[in-house]
Amino acid sequence: MDTIKLGIIGCANIVEKNIISALNNVRNAKLIAIASRNEKKAKNWAKRFGCEYEKSYDGVIKRKDVDAIYIPLPVGKHREWVIKAAKAKKHVLCEKSLAESFASVKQMVKSCKDNNVFLYENFMCDYHPQHRKVVSMISNGKIGSIFLFRGFFGFPPLDEENIRYKKILGGGSLNDAGSYPVFMSRKILQSEPLYVTCSLVYDRIKGVDIQGSAQLEFPKNRAALVAFGFNNVYQNDYSVWGSSGLIEVKRAYTIPPDMKPKIELIKQDLTEKIDAPSANHFSLIFEDFCGSIIEGKKCDYSKLILQARVMEALRISSRENRKVAVADIN
Repeated sequence: MDTIKLGIIGCANIVEKNIISALNNVRNAKLIAIASRNEKKAKNWAKRFGCEYEKSYDGVIKRKDVDAIYIPLPVGKHREWVIKAAKAKKHVLCEKSLAESFASVKQMVKSCKDNNVFLYENFMCDYHPQHRKVVSMISNGKIGSIFLFRGFFGFPPLDEENIRYKKILGGGSLNDAGSYPVFMSRKILQSEPLYVTCSLVYDRIKGVDIQGSAQLEFPKNRAALVAFGFNNVYQNDYSVWGSSGLIEVKRAYTIPPDMKPKIELIKQDLTEKIDAPSANHFSLIFEDFCGSIIEGKKCDYSKLILQARVMEALRISSRENRKVAVADIN
């Protein structure tokens, strides 16, 4: 097998805007079928994108010519459909956040392990080369001893009917925008936080958090400050502060494939602008996902558990108004 045949369940905006075009650039992937709750929409999309359609999500999962499923559904629907796909022996690439709770993530991982299928969480930003450049700069001592990551991701209010405002669908700013700087802080600091403190602001009518902030305490006296929301001027950045310099990443989490993001290295009164290459990070994660399956590699489920544990600690911290030790989340 040299190509993974993919099915998509759900005609989400991200599919139309990013995923289909990204898949067209992936040498080891082929889109076979798509499904939507709206059969007419699925049929139209199938015609537009040159694939087949099914009348239901189950229809895609049950297809014998489909090896893997991409799930762009709301967070609150992920557990149900990841487990269904796993039981059908389909590999899964699922949107972030993987689930609304640590318990749900553990169930999903167990099902995928039991059925010997891959499970990826779509933090596509993990694959953009600019972050490797930042990690390399830190490792090479460009800013001395680092002690603080600061990351912001947020945008103005969304349409009132947006799924991110639906509590029953696992909505909220932490599960959505907040998951990115949390993930990136772990990636850039190359470690796991020991303690977290989180504050979430809720819309009482919608019943979901619309903005929030958190402090994550890492080993070696390092820390991360993150903020996120649906009620703010657009922010999409992070910085790393060290004893002899500062690295600023101006476009961090969602990056157009033709954009060459700018990195700034600031030392005293000098600022050096560093170009990073453009890349379609959606294509890169699909290429890795499919390649790992084809090559028979072992899935690293621990990455999913580690992110989910931190996210759960943040939820508990906000709910109980206290600092939470991440190791206590089991």
